[in-house]
Amino acid sequence: MPHFVSRLHARLQQWADAGWSGRVVFGWGVLQGVVFPGVADLFFLPLALARPERAYRLALVATAGTVVGSVGLYWAGAEALALLEGPLSRIANASPAALDTYRARLAEWGVWMIFASTMSPLSTKLTSIASGAAGVPFPAFFLALLAGRLTRTLVFAWLVRHGGAAAVLRWMGKGAPVR
Repeated sequence: MPHFVSRLHARLQQWADAGWSGRVVFGWGVLQGVVFPGVADLFFLPLALARPERAYRLALVATAGTVVGSVGLYWAGAEALALLEGPLSRIANASPAALDTYRARLAEWGVWMIFASTMSPLSTKLTSIASGAAGVPFPAFFLALLAGRLTRTLVFAWLVRHGGAAAVLRWMGKGAPVR
């Protein structure tokens, strides 16, 4: 087993034991939901693996963080449509026609696209901004986002709690966790 994996696992256990896991997971969720590209599960999964008994709680905290970030982007999209169509579209290489097409799809398939963006490589950031800009009703946006994020994180938490952590610990040569 690689030494760096063992060190990383030990560090994550220290964070979890020190009470930082919830703050780290929530903070990363908000930042990932608003700014940073990448997966929202970057800290949630390793910290859940470090302390499997906390997997479900961390899943809820991760969901709350990403939902807060995505709701912020929804309102930014609702308020900043002119900016989205101007300088930001040039930076992102998105033509006005491409944005119009995306908005038309959101108007037709909005709730399902929002749900799918939480489960797939589709950008939840772009979907959140476009949902606000396209006028997807906030309750529909919020419920689809919450349902998708909860589904994703609770499935991961279930996998960690019921086998994932034990498999990682066996690979690290530490035996199965105590339940």
